[in-house]
Amino acid sequence: MKIKDGFVTRKIGDKIIAITVGEHTKDFDGMITLNETGHLIWKCLEKGTDKESIANKIIKEYDISKTDAMAEIDKFITELDKNGFLEK
Repeated sequence: MKIKDGFVTRKIGDKIIAITVGEHTKDFDGMITLNETGHLIWKCLEKGTDKESIANKIIKEYDISKTDAMAEIDKFITELDKNGFLEK
């Protein structure tokens, strides 16, 4: 699973946003705001990183349980998928 081409993140002030570029703006003309964890997951998904590796990064970065890390990843991926950000 990977973030589709045409979706990028930008830092504006102290916020990180995900926006569409190019032709994708026809389908999704908006933006979403990411927190630090969401941005970490997003960056991993840009590279096609698997969920297990993403969970290990989150566990290391935030010192949380694997169960909590996987729950956050699943929740975030579900939202991205629902809004058409992912290629499978």
